[in-house]
Amino acid sequence: ERKLWRYFFLTGLLGGGAILYAFNPSMFTFGLSRSVYALMLAGLLVGYGTRLGNGCTSGHGICGVSRLSPRSLMATLTFIALGAATVFVINHLLGSSV
Repeated sequence: ERKLWRYFFLTGLLGGGAILYAFNPSMFTFGLSRSVYALMLAGLLVGYGTRLGNGCTSGHGICGVSRLSPRSLMATLTFIALGAATVFVINHLLGSSV
C-alpha cells in the first residue's frame, strides 16, 4: 500500500512511452553524429569534471541549487556556460568536424 505509488509511476513512465511510440515512432530514432573516439573523450572529460567538481552535474543542479548552496549554484552556472561554449566552438568554429 505504501509502495503502490511506485508501481503507478513506473507504469505511467512505460505506458506513456509506449503510447508515444505507437503514435510517433520516429521520435525514438537516433544516430551518432560524432565519432566513437570523440564520445569516449567526452565521457572521460565528464568523469574527470565530476571528480574535480566534487559531485555530478545533476547533483549540483538539482539538490545543490534547491538548497541554495552557493558552491552548487556556481558549479551549475559553470557547467551550463562551458557546455554552451563547447557546443558553439564545435559546431560553429570547428564546423562540426570533431
